[in-house]
Amino acid sequence: MDVERREFGDAAVRHVASEDRLSEAQHRIANNLALIAGYTRLQATRLQKAGRPLSAREACIALEEVAARIETVGELHRLLSATPAKKGEGDDGIDLGRFLGKLCRSLMETVSFAGDTTITNRDAGGCLVRPDQATPVALIVSELVTNALKYAHPTGVAGRIMVSCRTSAGALVVEVTDDGVGLSEEFDPQTDGGLGFRVVRGLARQLGASLVYESAGIGLTVRLTLGPVDDEHRVIPLWPDRA
Repeated sequence: MDVERREFGDAAVRHVASEDRLSEAQHRIANNLALIAGYTRLQATRLQKAGRPLSAREACIALEEVAARIETVGELHRLLSATPAKKGEGDDGIDLGRFLGKLCRSLMETVSFAGDTTITNRDAGGCLVRPDQATPVALIVSELVTNALKYAHPTGVAGRIMVSCRTSAGALVVEVTDDGVGLSEEFDPQTDGGLGFRVVRGLARQLGASLVYESAGIGLTVRLTLGPVDDEHRVIPLWPDRA
């Protein structure tokens, strides 16, 4: 009888844990869909204010930017769904290096304006993030890679983009580097730029992370540094949950 009670109790605990995990996943998916919808509305507003019809190429690029954001979140949820649910397994966080490698391959395959540009990934290992940090970090990387594909080589020559992650003094460091023309001296990435730059700045603020742009002659490196996060510094959604 005691064995049966223990087995019944264990089964009940597993059922509750499974229900909690499903509810958490559904909540996260809903929030991320709202996030993507918000960015899409911002992009629609920007295009409307342009005051001129879009060319076929411009329309294609705009749609593929939206598709890249959706693909990024979709890839992340596939990784989250494969994360072990048992207590003690996967508690340290999500393997960001593994995810960024998949994201690079996905962007190469799905973004037509990538052309012959190569996107590679370097993972130093030990790059772990919480699920609530993973979405903003993933979207930042996706935006930076998309910006590099669009602007690094205006003449259309094939370039190279490197996405890397490492840990340094307890902080997580993610870098996106290209070999393009870099930024002009008049351009301030902390205040200037279009929607892509605004998205990156907003997500970095959401994470409480620092964002540094380094451009010296040839190429551009964008460095995102996410320090240790305690319970007092929670990731805050850019858009509140809608009723």
